Amino acid sequence: MGHEFIGEVVQAGVSVTMLKPGDRVVGGGGEPPAGAPARVSVGNRYSARTVGLKSTTVGGFAEYIVMDEWRPLQIPPGVSDELAVLAEPASIAVHAVRRSKFRIGDAVVVMGAGPIGLLVMQVLNAGGAEAVYVSEPAPARAAAAQALGAALVMDPGDTDVVKKVVELSGGLGVPVAFDAAAARPTLQQGLEMVRRGGQVLVVSMAWEDVDLLTVEWIGREVEMKAAYGSESVDWRTALNLMERGQLSSKSMVTADSFIGFDEMQSSMERLMKPEEHVQVVLVP
Repeated sequence: MGHEFIGEVVQAGVSVTMLKPGDRVVGGGGEPPAGAPARVSVGNRYSARTVGLKSTTVGGFAEYIVMDEWRPLQIPPGVSDELAVLAEPASIAVHAVRRSKFRIGDAVVVMGAGPIGLLVMQVLNAGGAEAVYVSEPAPARAAAAQALGAALVMDPGDTDVVKKVVELSGGLGVPVAFDAAAARPTLQQGLEMVRRGGQVLVVSMAWEDVDLLTVEWIGREVEMKAAYGSESVDWRTALNLMERGQLSSKSMVTADSFIGFDEMQSSMERLMKPEEHVQVVLVP
């Protein structure tokens, strides 16, 4: 928490040349200096990228933060604060699309219309998707997906989303399905809605066991691939898309999204009700 933030430079060190007081910046995305590893090892099985905010650093819930000169990126002049605050999750969306098999002209599926899913959908549209079909049960998030350019929004509670997607794709299935829901049934749904040799790209973290029928994966040679975090190129691409008007915060960051410190606890609890809210923004 506190890792998605923007701010204004109020003081720069004597040797700092890249930034000056008054510059608007996002709190990550800079390229590590020459000689520094792009990732650092965490145990034997996991890795963490260094382009974002380190977990040991005081985050964006503070009024001030000290950062290395290379770490933050300047916000383009034409990008509003309301949009720039989505730079970090937008970089994750860009990274997920870059790691996928998606190609220009593909019709694809995004399962889950939270902040990441909505941004994945927009990146896909910016990248030339023929159509992006979205599966989302929460009314507020489904409405946001519709407003932001989904070709079709399906409620998995009252629609057989697998059957519908297969029908829309002429019986073949889609080439790629993005799982941004972290819900128990979505991996299996993704498997069943992609075509032979298709891909399920997982960009969500489910903290519970999921049930999978492995014969379906093997028999149709379906690939499951994960995307975690983002790299500097993803942050820069996200900001470029924002500057070009290809990413929007509409229906994601609204007048009701902005909160103060005294509303922080209640607002975090609000986000546990996705049927009502998409995102909140703390203003120290």
